Amino acid sequence: MNKKFTKYRVTMLIIITVILIANLTMKLNQTVLGSITMILPAFIMFPFAYESYQDKKWLPFSAYSLVSVLSVLLTIQNVYRFYILSH
Repeated sequence: MNKKFTKYRVTMLIIITVILIANLTMKLNQTVLGSITMILPAFIMFPFAYESYQDKKWLPFSAYSLVSVLSVLLTIQNVYRFYILSH
């Protein structure tokens, strides 16, 4: 495993922990929290997709990329709905 991706995963773990602690201690807006939790799979799957691409393993690359793209699209849809409903 690449040191760069290990640092990336540790950083993501810290961000997730901070979000969970903030949610438990403060009353966060559920739309903001939902958007953050919907985009996290894309950030978590990115290193796996990149490694699969470098190793020319196309099936895992396709699966990880699909999950990442769907996660980003769902987040965009959620933010758009929030914007439309609030205005």
